[in-house]
Amino acid sequence: MEIKNLLKYLLTVLVLITVLTACRKKGGDIPEPQPTADVYAAGRDGYIATYWKNGTAVKLGASNSAAMGMAVSGNDVYAVGYQMNANGKYVAKYWKNGLGVDLTDGTNSAMANDIFIAGNDVYIAGQEIKSGASIYIAKYWKNGVPVSLTDGTANSIASKIAILNNDIYVMGERTIDLTTPIVCYWKNGQVADLTNRSTYAADQAITISGNDIYMAWSVSYNNQGQLQTSYSKNLGTPVTIADGTQNARGNSIAVSGNDVYVGGQGSSSDGNSVVAKYWKNGMAVSLTGGPLTTSVESITVLNNDIYAAGYTYNQPSSRAIATYWKNDKAVTLTNGTNDAFVEKIVVVKK
Repeated sequence: MEIKNLLKYLLTVLVLITVLTACRKKGGDIPEPQPTADVYAAGRDGYIATYWKNGTAVKLGASNSAAMGMAVSGNDVYAVGYQMNANGKYVAKYWKNGLGVDLTDGTNSAMANDIFIAGNDVYIAGQEIKSGASIYIAKYWKNGVPVSLTDGTANSIASKIAILNNDIYVMGERTIDLTTPIVCYWKNGQVADLTNRSTYAADQAITISGNDIYMAWSVSYNNQGQLQTSYSKNLGTPVTIADGTQNARGNSIAVSGNDVYVGGQGSSSDGNSVVAKYWKNGMAVSLTGGPLTTSVESITVLNNDIYAAGYTYNQPSSRAIATYWKNDKAVTLTNGTNDAFVEKIVVVKK
């Protein structure tokens, strides 16, 4: 009797396995989990302004163009940058959903570096050469209308922009002695310096988190060209990254809760190369190991996922590959045929 019951049990199990197998074949494999976010990356492929959405490239400009900044608002995708005209002048411009709009007329070279969307207003930071001179004037455009931040007596650029509580913050650099640039910011057009002429301005970054504004900047601090990076919250006392190395270049910043992430590049563990890094609350995370130089140029955080973007290198050809890392895992956007870089990454929840 027990043998008969055992046989009946085994037969039942066999029938269930057969039915489940048939159902799986009929319905196909169990689908993979769908991505919960769209990943946008802006930069250039070769010498053509390009952005990628979930790895698919969208060409924006013609030859001698680049996308330097990006923003996504609802269904609209904005990129900002520049393109050379027929007279060899760079024209500052933005692209909305792939359609280019010139910010300058091409008489003097100009570049757009960053964009911020506040409600229905579009703010873009950049610079334009002063007519009849070789000096850049820092400026921003609100809905296409230019606002000059400097008078053209010394070189200045506006690299980043953000709006908080109707205040307009522009970060950049300016020269006082015509040779040494210092990091500064403008709040509603009023300038304040973050560094002095004992260092040499390199990079600036800005982000908004809730009602707080964070700024980050890097400077060369010695005659070997080594870099150090600091960041501040609400224009408070700067925090300088001290990770035990002599070289820490920060060029981007993101905040999630109480955690501050600064993206950039720094010395490898053996000190023989410069590698892509980010710092979480000052603690370094290396994304590459050398020997070729690599870099993070932009960083953001969504749902506890860390996205960093920049470039790696194709070892045989030594060409830059547009790359982003999600939680330290690299995703390549180009194959190394052309030099390609990501300047800005934006991640949007679906």
